[in-house]
Amino acid sequence: MKTLFAKLRIFFGQNDYFSFVLLVSFAFIAVTSLFISKEILWIPYLVLGFIGVCLLFFQMNTFFYITVLVIPFSIELRNIISEMGFSFSLPAELMLAGMTVIFLLKILLDNSFPLLITKHKISIAILFYLFWIFTTSIASTIPLVSFKFFAAKLWLIIPAYFLFTQYLKKNISSAVIFFLCYAAALTIVVCITSYKHIRMTDLRNVAHWVVKPFYNDHTAYGAILAFFTPILFIIPFIKSLSKWLRLFSVALLFSILVGLFLSYSRAAWLSVLVAAGLGIALLLNIRIKVLILGLATIVILFFSFQTEIMSRLSKNTQDSSAGNFAEHVQSMSNITSDASNIERLNRWSAAIKMFNEKPVFGWGPGTYQFNYASYQNPAYRTIITTNAGTGGNAHSEYLGPLCESGLVGMISVFILLFFALSTGIKTYRRAENRQLRLLSLMCVLALTTYFFHGILNNFLDTEKLAVPVFGAMAVITVCNILSKNKKYQHEI
Repeated sequence: MKTLFAKLRIFFGQNDYFSFVLLVSFAFIAVTSLFISKEILWIPYLVLGFIGVCLLFFQMNTFFYITVLVIPFSIELRNIISEMGFSFSLPAELMLAGMTVIFLLKILLDNSFPLLITKHKISIAILFYLFWIFTTSIASTIPLVSFKFFAAKLWLIIPAYFLFTQYLKKNISSAVIFFLCYAAALTIVVCITSYKHIRMTDLRNVAHWVVKPFYNDHTAYGAILAFFTPILFIIPFIKSLSKWLRLFSVALLFSILVGLFLSYSRAAWLSVLVAAGLGIALLLNIRIKVLILGLATIVILFFSFQTEIMSRLSKNTQDSSAGNFAEHVQSMSNITSDASNIERLNRWSAAIKMFNEKPVFGWGPGTYQFNYASYQNPAYRTIITTNAGTGGNAHSEYLGPLCESGLVGMISVFILLFFALSTGIKTYRRAENRQLRLLSLMCVLALTTYFFHGILNNFLDTEKLAVPVFGAMAVITVCNILSKNKKYQHEI
């Protein structure tokens, strides 16, 4: 026994940081247990908040990864307080906002930020994207809503991109930590959701609400699962990682795939297939110009034969099905009786009409849901259409900015998408370091799933999708810089 105590004393003496964390943990458990036993329930939250503030000021990197872990579990305040007039996710958005303020103050006081990152084309595209949101907020039909939207964009993008690049420049393996932190937490959500799901008999219909309270609907849930599918598939091929970390990624991938199937999100399934197709094309070393030419050809053919295509689609009456996977996929092109598909046409039609009325500055960021009611097309009315227009956003990452921020707003999204994907692909093909190549590839494929999914839905105004999406862009940016400079650790 004396030998054991002697060893413990030596261990704690040599590990001051561990000793401090352990001491604080025991103190927190003791204090909270005491107050809970006295039915004073708000004290533990106060103590936890105090610890969070200390981490924010003195250990922001730790706070950052804790925030990433928390994001999948965050719940919209509106789900708790139904009278809330705006959406705010707790605790993730509060933590992101705190990091944004401290990070900006640090930059102002230190008067320094890495020039290579600031001048990078992806960074410039993001800054232009934010600048145009701010500009159109000034001209908005509802300025208060638009400036709230702009503020939310800042605290979603600044930590996920600009702060994260600072950790990546010190250690590029931070990218793996970032994605695995999110994926590990997401897997717990998948397990909870799947358990609730398999207890139901009507699998497809309950998929719309069984993901609550963590996600508002199965499309957002499916989008994030699709996003992480290529990431978790590629991480095990990064040989510089430990064997256990790669096995952990495989285990997470299995869970994510189960959740993806049970999400019954057709757009998410298709986005994974599109990313897989792009991955195969890149592995076969097909040139980017050929890929762009092929995509342009498809678009031209669609508009050239749109009458025939729409006529063909109108003959598809297959509704979505829970019992038959093939029928559920086939219903993706049903624009005759599938309410979900027709409602999207209704939202897109309203967005285009709104753009035609205000093509330069749009109606203002975040204002679509307050203005689209009178622009709905009666031909596209379904059982889920609301007269008051309370159904949400434009269901498109491209048409939403088009009507809210004008033509330049949509162009800013395309510029961001083009620079992110083209830079990632070039880095994958030209980098000599295997780790940089694989990190770039997995981020390109992950972004492909999201931005393809973005044709049918838009979630970049939520922290659950914005943080991993802009985090992937941060990884591509730093990988691109590192691939050009052998002495990167001193030059970024």
